[in-house]
Amino acid sequence: MATKILIPTDFHVESLNTLKLAVNLIDDDEVNVVLMYSENLSSSITELLFYDPKKIIESLKTTEFEEAISILKNRYETRINSISYEIFHGYRVAALEHFIEAKDIDLIYLPKTYKLQMPKNGFDPISMIKKSNLTYKEISWQVGKRTSEEVQLNTLFSN
Repeated sequence: MATKILIPTDFHVESLNTLKLAVNLIDDDEVNVVLMYSENLSSSITELLFYDPKKIIESLKTTEFEEAISILKNRYETRINSISYEIFHGYRVAALEHFIEAKDIDLIYLPKTYKLQMPKNGFDPISMIKKSNLTYKEISWQVGKRTSEEVQLNTLFSN
């Protein structure tokens, strides 16, 4: 049976180091990955009427990010069973705990040394995860100075 893990993402290539390292730490043969993006929900009725999480996710993905996901899937094709994207809109720890339970997440992996670079409407859920009763593991790696996504893509797969 595959382990289902959750990793917060900011849709930057460097954040995928958490995924790369987590896949190597898990004992199970297969892993189902949920990349969670946290965003404040609009209070505009018009925006809520036309709310589409798939469009939000597609607007956040860069070409380099999609290439990195593709490379990870190919590199770990026997380990990564699936990668999906979810948006979390809660403001309280209880909402996050319910979200994790509803998605049937087994374990959460957090970047220890990398600070998520959230866009305008996004927020970093890591402090909320740490305050919760959820099981999580922190993963650290050498964080480089901010460079282009293309350079980060090359760095991510040079090891």
